[in-house]
Amino acid sequence: MPPGSIRAYGCGLGASLLLSILAITPLAAAPNLNGKLQIIHLDAGQGDGAVLITPGGQVVLIDEGTNFTAGSSPPSCARVLSELQALGVTHVDYHFASHYHADHIGCITSLTGITIDQGWDRGQSYSSQTYTNYATYLGAGRHTLTKGRVFTLDSLTAHPVTITCVALGGDGIPTSDENSKCVVLKISYGEFDEVFGGDLTGYPSGTSSSDTNIETQVGPQVGKVEVYKVHHHGSAYGSYDDWLNATTPKIGIVSCGTGNGYGHPTAAALSRLHNHGVRTYWTETGAGVAPNPAWDKVANNEIRINAVWQPGGVDSVIAPGIADTLTNSGTAVDATPPVVALSSPNGGEVLAAGGTSSITWSASDNISVTSVDVAYSLDDGSNWNTVAVGAANSGSYSWSLPNTPSTTCRARVTAHDGAGNTTAAASASDFTIADQTAPLTQVVAPNGGETWSSAASANIVWNASDNVGVDSVNVDYSLHGAAGPWVAIAHGLPPTPDSLSWTPPDTSSDSALVRVSAFDHALNGSSDASDAYFHVTPTATTGVNPGATAFGLVLYPPEPNPGHDAVLLRFTLPRQTTAKLEILDVGGRRLWRTSLHGLGAGNHVVPWDGTRTDGRRMTAGTYFVRIDAGAATRTTKFTWLP
Repeated sequence: MPPGSIRAYGCGLGASLLLSILAITPLAAAPNLNGKLQIIHLDAGQGDGAVLITPGGQVVLIDEGTNFTAGSSPPSCARVLSELQALGVTHVDYHFASHYHADHIGCITSLTGITIDQGWDRGQSYSSQTYTNYATYLGAGRHTLTKGRVFTLDSLTAHPVTITCVALGGDGIPTSDENSKCVVLKISYGEFDEVFGGDLTGYPSGTSSSDTNIETQVGPQVGKVEVYKVHHHGSAYGSYDDWLNATTPKIGIVSCGTGNGYGHPTAAALSRLHNHGVRTYWTETGAGVAPNPAWDKVANNEIRINAVWQPGGVDSVIAPGIADTLTNSGTAVDATPPVVALSSPNGGEVLAAGGTSSITWSASDNISVTSVDVAYSLDDGSNWNTVAVGAANSGSYSWSLPNTPSTTCRARVTAHDGAGNTTAAASASDFTIADQTAPLTQVVAPNGGETWSSAASANIVWNASDNVGVDSVNVDYSLHGAAGPWVAIAHGLPPTPDSLSWTPPDTSSDSALVRVSAFDHALNGSSDASDAYFHVTPTATTGVNPGATAFGLVLYPPEPNPGHDAVLLRFTLPRQTTAKLEILDVGGRRLWRTSLHGLGAGNHVVPWDGTRTDGRRMTAGTYFVRIDAGAATRTTKFTWLP
């Protein structure tokens, strides 16, 4: 009876009865024990497989490779069987399949002379002959894994070995990719941990989400480990920064076959591993990047991890020509806080209230920075306001500044590591949040075309707003267009109400404008004037056609109105005089002009074909005709169509 079965039947029996059973029951061949947890990464060619032998003799198999390996001699299944036999393995308590690809489960039917009690996988199906052979071979011994399930080996000892199913099937991320559905197992023996994820996939940090980015989600659930069975034989589509930041392995095991057609292991994956301080051990040289002697060692054989349970205990990595060690991290080893430096804003800057700016920093840790918090203060650090909590350690965060000016501002970044150590860094000195945004101002009335009489008051109406607040408003008028002169109606008005009663001066004008200027507390200002001219009629002519005055000068609207190809400009002169006709845009700019000499009193007509003084044709819009006849001017509005 295998050692694992003895423990199963022995649970709850008295010590004497158990000794009696051992005395009369012949034992099957037992695996080779050395008092440590042995994790042997099999040389499965361009496949994947590992066997675990607990200190008490229980055996677990995680994948076992495939029968087809280009250039392998002997074929990998025969080699895997030979390796297991040399370890004394004749019985497997638990078999775990990471996923259903042939290079991971293809050899299960070739394990002659080795019995398997239970097989565990994600419980789905796959369209391949290899999968069919696998499912048929396990039969009723096949079981379905669930997330969070824990298997305990050597359960009666002071230091059992546990296998935890951390994730499977994409961990809730919808995906049709078989590699992305891999089972992720965490092997724990006291303070030693190793993670197996088959061909699990990742995606670059900071890019858009993907149905193959499982590493980013699962890594934090795995937590820190000493050893990482490198995903997907060292493919470029695994071992990304998010995974390595979360798991912080000390060594990585690469299972790859010499002469493989995939270019495994890849330079991209190895570069990321090296950048995270991970030493790697390869079962074979592969067909990708050459090993870097400073970081990588090739066994051309199986690779054995001998692990102890103690915090700070020394584990060994054994293979032909390799005898290295690593140390267990332990739960209380990481007492080193992160190192943080805030670079911007670090003092002296002037930033715009209500705008956006980047808070930038650098943060590092002896293991890894897991997250950062970002905050700001408007009172020299007495009170802090949250910008972000639990943000990624990207080195930069886009900040929407408050609409609250202050000269005593500081920013702060707090970095956290996985052990709960924190360090904060704030701006070295004060910076300023200043109101640099001018108010928005709009004249509502009079806005063009109205006729206002000096005999009665009317309301000037406007809108004024500001990101912080409008402080004061000035109101002016001009009777001679945008060139002025501008005359004050009222200055320093409060921001509300947004209207003012005004009686126009007792002066005739057809080129009147009103202008409103708004200012905030920072003296940022903006102005807006009437969009077009309005008329002012003096008291003496109230009730008379606004085009006529005591001078008898009349300007009629152009005919036709709207105009298209040409219009007739009609006017009446009270006496013989020289007159000037002009076409103006709504901003008062002169587009066309003609001088008329020696015209007599009476009615006159001047045709105009829509050609400007500069030779261009008029474009669609609203325009004004103005006549200047000595002491009097008149203006009328018309529309031009293209």
